[in-house]
Amino acid sequence: LSIADLKVRIRGNPQARLLRGVSLSIDRGETLAVVGESGCGKSLTSLAVMGLLPDGLEKSGGVIRFDGADLPVTDNEAMRKVRGRRIGMVFQEPMAALNPVFSIGDQVAEVIHEHETVSRAAAMARVVDLLTQVQLPEPARIIHEYPHRLSGGQRQRVVIAMALACRPDLLIADEPTTALDVTVQAQIMRLLHDLQDDMGIAILLITHNLGLVAQMADRVAVMYAGRKVEEATTRMLFA
Repeated sequence: LSIADLKVRIRGNPQARLLRGVSLSIDRGETLAVVGESGCGKSLTSLAVMGLLPDGLEKSGGVIRFDGADLPVTDNEAMRKVRGRRIGMVFQEPMAALNPVFSIGDQVAEVIHEHETVSRAAAMARVVDLLTQVQLPEPARIIHEYPHRLSGGQRQRVVIAMALACRPDLLIADEPTTALDVTVQAQIMRLLHDLQDDMGIAILLITHNLGLVAQMADRVAVMYAGRKVEEATTRMLFA
């Protein structure tokens, strides 16, 4: 992923600039952490990459390239082919990312059906494999459960399984452990690290938890007030 001079503003108000020329790049198999205080533009950058900017906001400048080609971030139909298949995203709050009226199995299978032509039985078999991969106990039972029946850590693992269902090249993890206690945080980050080793995916980790950064990231970009103000290897930044 390569982001050059990305600008986002409130639509119709050129002065209300929320991202002021952000440039970032991530290589295959690498983890880039983006850190900074709340409201500095970390999550907004990831939403711009996914073509999911909230209503009333618009990309007003800059280039977003993925695997050497421009990402069609303003074309929702074109981005639907990219989301989930080439770029997966783990959202901040797993309860908000999951639909309360559909079973876990149906929700993860929906990602597979969106991008591939497979039978329901084959999709469900893949879902069980994915839930096993993210170390959920009794996956054959969990596919029939609903989100409210799972713990926070289990729901986060389901969201990660959804993001990885089509083996994407890039995973954007937006505060993936915010709502979890410390031991579950460590398990989730170890899981992401293992999956990265297995699948060779690049990870864009958005967080304000510097412990996670030290453990996971190859490089760190620091944002402040809609700008990138510093970038270094993790070792150099902490030194």
